[in-house]
Amino acid sequence: MTEGSPHRGRATTLNARLVLTSSAWVLLALVVADTVLVWLFRDHIERRFDASLDDQLRELVAASDAGADGRVALAWKPFDPRFNRPRSGWYWQLSQDGDVMIRSDSLWQDSLPVEGSAAIGRRTVHLRGPAGEPLRALVQTLTLPRSRSTFTYVVAGPVSDIDRDVRRFIGQIAVTLTLLAAGLLAAVIVQVRFGLRPLRELRAALAEIRAGRASRLPQRFPAEIAPMVDELNALLDHNVEMLARARMQAADLAHALKNPLTVIQNESRDLPDAPSRVVREQVKVMTSAIQRHLSRARAAGARAPGARTSVAAVLEDLGFSLERLYRERGLSIRIEDAAGAVFRGDAEDLEEMVGNLMDNACKWARSQVLVHARTRDGWLTVTVEDDGPGVPPHEYERVLSRGVRLDESAPGTGIGLAAVRDVASAYRGRIDLARSRLGGLCATLWLPAAA
Repeated sequence: MTEGSPHRGRATTLNARLVLTSSAWVLLALVVADTVLVWLFRDHIERRFDASLDDQLRELVAASDAGADGRVALAWKPFDPRFNRPRSGWYWQLSQDGDVMIRSDSLWQDSLPVEGSAAIGRRTVHLRGPAGEPLRALVQTLTLPRSRSTFTYVVAGPVSDIDRDVRRFIGQIAVTLTLLAAGLLAAVIVQVRFGLRPLRELRAALAEIRAGRASRLPQRFPAEIAPMVDELNALLDHNVEMLARARMQAADLAHALKNPLTVIQNESRDLPDAPSRVVREQVKVMTSAIQRHLSRARAAGARAPGARTSVAAVLEDLGFSLERLYRERGLSIRIEDAAGAVFRGDAEDLEEMVGNLMDNACKWARSQVLVHARTRDGWLTVTVEDDGPGVPPHEYERVLSRGVRLDESAPGTGIGLAAVRDVASAYRGRIDLARSRLGGLCATLWLPAAA
């Protein structure tokens, strides 16, 4: 018989919600940051690229001069060696009235197809080079002294250089943001676990109460949780108070009815046989009902938080009392293996259950009664054995019923074992009957154990 445990593998835990939500926002923020950084870096690279083209263009314009015949000539050519390698992707050309007059060695015999307005001014365009490669070009149209012609200067560079720098940056930023994401996610997990630690402590404190090691929650929680702790403590105190009041009222009622029922039963002896038998049977029914409800009221201790009872102390007290009660019969009552066993419940309930079992064993024992207690897997087992005549196995269930006595000549009302079963059931326990190794009856009580 094992205790059930609550389900822990639920996907909708508060910890999972906070981690998933925070992680989603972190990842979204990093994706947006990556997009913005790449866009800013590409814009920066394009500006630097255009600045390089502008330097080359200014050099071409500075080297240009129109002769007496109006034709343009260059005093020098740009010194950048990239303009000297055929199809290097870096090109320049100078046109006069739409005709290409001078070009870079990298163009060889080709020219750059510049389209658009021939108005004076500067603009940035995208072209296709001699090999079909995409180019980013700076185009300026102007006039020169001593010439009525318009001159168009074109300086172009490969877009692949921009793309290559951007790809390198994307690779570097991807590694950086991945490491940053891992660090932020780890920080989120640590922060969530740290932030929810008071809830785990609250859960542990409630487990301490359920296990019987505490009766109230400690006052060490943060301000956000403290009001809930106060309410729970108030609820626990109220529950204990109501249980105690209910048990007291039940005990008072049973005590108030006991004497009148005894008087009725005694007076019934003077009645004729038939009425006397009816009265005695009804008194027996009322006595059984009173004992049953009293057992249930007393078993309310099973729901009282923080209750814990030393089994050894209860067994020793019961053994001492029963030895004196049955002193004339010379019974030997031995208690074994009870040290360290703790019952997670009320001492009066344990006394009632074990007391009934031990008293029943003493009634039927010839010379000895053996009691031993053990704790295993969260459960306490108290076994009471005797060397009496025992009970046939087919009668086990019947003797646990109220008012049933196999031997009517024996003293008692026949509700002892039934009361034990009622109280044990209130603690979600049970009672098992078997044949004792001493030859008589062996009654084993299963109850929740406290750590």
